[in-house]
Amino acid sequence: MASADPGLSRLPVAFRVGDLAVRRRVLAAPMCGTSKPPYRRLACRYGADIAFTEMVKAHLLVAGCSRTWDLLAREDGERALGAQICGADEDVLARAAAALEASGFLLVDINMGCPVRKVVRSGAGAALLRDPRRVEAVVRACVRAVSVPVSVKLRSGWRHKGHAEADELARAAEQGGAALITIHGRPRDRRHAGAVDLDGIRRAKASVRVPVVGNGGIASPGDALRMLGATGCDAVMIGRGAHGRPWLFRDVARAIAGLPSLPPPGPAERAGVVAEHLEGLLEQLGPRGVLLFRKAAGWYFQGSAAADDFRARAHRIGSAAEMRGLVAEWRRHLLEEARLGV
Repeated sequence: MASADPGLSRLPVAFRVGDLAVRRRVLAAPMCGTSKPPYRRLACRYGADIAFTEMVKAHLLVAGCSRTWDLLAREDGERALGAQICGADEDVLARAAAALEASGFLLVDINMGCPVRKVVRSGAGAALLRDPRRVEAVVRACVRAVSVPVSVKLRSGWRHKGHAEADELARAAEQGGAALITIHGRPRDRRHAGAVDLDGIRRAKASVRVPVVGNGGIASPGDALRMLGATGCDAVMIGRGAHGRPWLFRDVARAIAGLPSLPPPGPAERAGVVAEHLEGLLEQLGPRGVLLFRKAAGWYFQGSAAADDFRARAHRIGSAAEMRGLVAEWRRHLLEEARLGV
């Protein structure tokens, strides 16, 4: 089992978001299907200052939908956590924010970047980027409804050209009262493809006084350092780059702090992380945890000579016992590869 890095736990506070302190300047992005308690536990243990729940729809939250509330499940003692909501109606979003505060969340995040077509068609997610006035109005409504800080996750714009850009959107969010602004450096029409617009994030950072977090394309410590150096942003947010590699949070945090890099995790640590993630999902979700773990297993098995075989077998498994057996076999395989120097 991975343990917290003592070198990172002694860092001074860089900035605060309400009651939450940011020391390592690394946040874990909200990701649908991924950002469940076991993943967040690993991300924060390895160095993330704050993690976020996966995105939930505000109208279902307000309606009391049990499946939606289940997506917001927390572990005992999980504190450095923001809850992310999406929606098009500012009054519904405000009611959802109030419900989240009442349930104990210390930070409410508004999704204004989801590019998925059905979300955008409803006027939510990245659709809000088309009108900075709507950005300001939505944030203001939520801020007025709660006493905890409200953050916003934006993109650099709606389209690559011809629409409001990151600096205008960031100013609108700040004017609405946002305490923290995260900017994914690609417009909605580019989703996760193409170069990250570091200059757009730089302009946004320069245009507001609240902390700005840079997001997009961070898969290594070097990526994070380039983001910080080119944009002047206050922190970075890691999403898909940490798939199957939660230790990326540690590596990035150490690089930002100027601490020496550590060797990659060995086979025992890697296997322990995978087993912990699986057991956490089974504890939270029961048999459904096996199905959800299939995708995570594919990410974790990368880098092994037999990765394709293990991934294919994981996607055929339907029981907890079988998945535990496969993870145990993969551990033995890693240890044997290490012994042989493969």
